[in-house]
Amino acid sequence: MSEQTTKDLKKDIYLMLHKALEMLELIEDGFVKNKVSALDQAEDLAKDIQTREDHLTGALAKIAASNPEARNILAVPAHIEKIAYNLRRLNDGIRTKNKEALLFSDKAIQETGSLFTKAKDVLKKAGDATVSSNTALADTVKADAEALVRMADGYATSHEDRLVAGECSPKASSTYLCILYSFEDVVSHAKEVVKKLTAK
Repeated sequence: MSEQTTKDLKKDIYLMLHKALEMLELIEDGFVKNKVSALDQAEDLAKDIQTREDHLTGALAKIAASNPEARNILAVPAHIEKIAYNLRRLNDGIRTKNKEALLFSDKAIQETGSLFTKAKDVLKKAGDATVSSNTALADTVKADAEALVRMADGYATSHEDRLVAGECSPKASSTYLCILYSFEDVVSHAKEVVKKLTAK
């Protein structure tokens, strides 16, 4: 069997990112509709991404010594696996919220919804940048990821104010903050993916 080309491997990278986006959409469905089956499906996708990461890293490592492009993107599958890992953290936070009937303020629900929208956009654009190798699109992913991190940090500060004012419970607070930090880590790894894929 001949070794896979970097073009083939980039297609596999795109498929992994697409599965991460599917995961995020399922988790959002679990959040909005309190749907346990969607959270379970997201967990299955995380396992699939992990399996693909092992295979893809192995395939890249085989050709990295003689192929500079493969060498450049060798860490990309691991970053996507980290995206899935942090989506799992997000999934666990939503599962806890639903299972324990934790009450989020209207503001926290609105903020979480905004983060879902932005994170989905970042993952979609990251996938598109993988296929196109478009540096302008990669720059947009980096800027959007940084903007989401700033947004989540702002939400965390506002949340602390609500906690001090007694507008939310301490029990719900740690779950909400875990959700915020999971979003930050997801897009930070997406940013690393496009940086490596478009590096010269």
